[in-house]
Amino acid sequence: MYIISQAPAAAPITVSSGASTVAFNVIAGEPGAGTQCNLNAPGSNKLNGQPFTVRAAGNVTLQAGTYTSAATPISFVLYAGNTASFAAAVGNGIFSTVAVAIFTQSSAVATSLEWEVEAQLQGDNTGAKLMGLGRGITMTPSGVQNFTYTVTAVVPTSVNFAAEPPVQFTAGIVTAASNLLNVGTAVANLTSFVIEA
Repeated sequence: MYIISQAPAAAPITVSSGASTVAFNVIAGEPGAGTQCNLNAPGSNKLNGQPFTVRAAGNVTLQAGTYTSAATPISFVLYAGNTASFAAAVGNGIFSTVAVAIFTQSSAVATSLEWEVEAQLQGDNTGAKLMGLGRGITMTPSGVQNFTYTVTAVVPTSVNFAAEPPVQFTAGIVTAASNLLNVGTAVANLTSFVIEA
């Protein structure tokens, strides 16, 4: 597998203390700074009938101290759309990790919660849809891992692989109402966002 598309660098997201759904935006200094960080699949029928993989990975940095998160403080989502202005909304999600399990942070220095989302997808112009499997892994600072592997949602409902781009992806976070991540300095980062084929 080779990287065939790579998203621009993403700005960090300060984790909200309440329930929220937030997509990563393009970092300052890059073209499109401040807009949703989209990853474009190549068009011109390059992926028509061809399997490909979308991978997003990153971390959430947590401040030093001793505190316990909410039962399900945060999850990570991969979204897809066939329009340039699609939003990172529930209806556009193709895969979500299992929400991170409750954990206790106890450290004199900052630590991190790691995450990775991967979707193996395929589609063609005859069916004009995507199908595939999603996989998500998270790891708390204490090393507890959560893993999920499931069929991806069929979003968007129509894909034309001849278009440029035929489909776009974005990554985001969903936080619980009271996530208790010692918010104010908990920061989500997108460190890698690529398509491989």
